[in-house]
Amino acid sequence: MNVQTLSRPVVAMSIEEFFAWSEAHTERYELIEGRPRLQPWVKRNHAKLVANFSFLLMSRIDRDRYDVYQGDFAIPTGPHSVRYADVMVETVGGSGQARVTDSAVLIIEVLSPSTAAEDFGRKQREYLSLPTLDTYLIAAQDTQCLWQWTRDANGNWPDSPEVITEGETRIEMLDVTLTLAEIYRNVSRD
Repeated sequence: MNVQTLSRPVVAMSIEEFFAWSEAHTERYELIEGRPRLQPWVKRNHAKLVANFSFLLMSRIDRDRYDVYQGDFAIPTGPHSVRYADVMVETVGGSGQARVTDSAVLIIEVLSPSTAAEDFGRKQREYLSLPTLDTYLIAAQDTQCLWQWTRDANGNWPDSPEVITEGETRIEMLDVTLTLAEIYRNVSRD
């Protein structure tokens, strides 16, 4: 490596360039401000929560109006950023060949120790800037706790999330109520 290589500015990858680049990689990446970031492996509790949310949502939403996805459909959060939410609900429609959605109405992230700062920080800001998003929900994986941001009737986000540690959560836009007992079914506490 020479001095010219070290002083050359790094060019941010576009979303299209990222998709082309990711075709050659078996690992899972998100694009954050133009740079690919390797995604962490998940634990059993994480996988169970994603499965529980997906099953509950798919069995309760109007599937003629909404689709549910698990972590493999891209959400552009800026000109050089793409996220893959653990669970995402979007309005029905769009090309079957599309790799991204611009109509996410619900995004759920399952909290991991390695992603907590991101889920409550930059990722939260990115998601809450999406014009179609109605609810952003973060679920702890080792204790029953949800953090929920939902737009009010004027389309504004609350200053802080509703913290739910018992009972249920209501996702009004989807006309869905989920109990914590259902969400955390078979999720171990060890």
